[in-house]
Amino acid sequence: MALAANRNFRIASEQRNVSQPAFSRRIQALEAWVGTPLVDRGCQPICLTEAGENFAGVAQDIVSLAYQTREDIVAKISCEKEKIRFSTLSTLAQFFMPAWLKQLQPFIDTDQFIVRTDFGTIAQYLGALEENVVDLFVCYEDPNTGGFSDAEKLSSLILGQEVLVPVVAPDATGAPLWWLPDRPTDPIPYLHTASTLSLWPVKGHLENTYGDLIFTTVYETSIATAMKAMAIEGYGVAWIPGAIVADDLAQGRLVRAAGKDDDLVVDIKIYRCTAFSEPKIEAFWQALLKKTLCSEVQG
Repeated sequence: MALAANRNFRIASEQRNVSQPAFSRRIQALEAWVGTPLVDRGCQPICLTEAGENFAGVAQDIVSLAYQTREDIVAKISCEKEKIRFSTLSTLAQFFMPAWLKQLQPFIDTDQFIVRTDFGTIAQYLGALEENVVDLFVCYEDPNTGGFSDAEKLSSLILGQEVLVPVVAPDATGAPLWWLPDRPTDPIPYLHTASTLSLWPVKGHLENTYGDLIFTTVYETSIATAMKAMAIEGYGVAWIPGAIVADDLAQGRLVRAAGKDDDLVVDIKIYRCTAFSEPKIEAFWQALLKKTLCSEVQG
């Protein structure tokens, strides 16, 4: 392209910052690769052969495509750098993250987020955090436990709390199919939330409060909406986040399976790995601290 534009080997070589002999060898190598002369060296200024004119148009397209591809890649990388990568449980992704991120808008500069819910176990979620696959992990946690043990690698903040409500489908009269304080003697079908025990306090509550009852797990899932659907269909008793079942309780699709003394409180916490300190994550974390401080002052 430089030779086609200048029609002079010396000027073209200077423009490309190589010696004239080296530049000539490159043109000869290109001609050998194409299989025919591209330059008519017999005239001054030099001219392109017919094949050279045809190839010059293709060369322009190749260079333009290369530069455009580079610009696209740089833009994509820049965009990815601005995104904050979260991992969380599917329930939190649906019912907590959208409103929470909106509340943070006055405190943060970015509105680009990735939220992943595809890690199978809590260990895998933490592994993704420690391997920098994600920047932040949002989860439920039993406030009566000490959290995750590796405090040197992880920092955390409490974002809020959620109440787990014992619910069950009503019978034909509107009464609960199973009322736990009556201490039923028959086995009670139980809808189990698949989660690490340190994060989810229901099993411990059953053992401590209803250890004399027989609970038979008939369904297990980590998806709260699926759990709610099974409870509405009368499959068993479940502890489900109150925000998810509030409308169902109000409209009678579900009823309480026990009194408010059996409600369980869990923290909603966010974790980051201290081994990584990207500016965007540090700024986001400082925004969380600022919002937390503002909430405490207002409280």
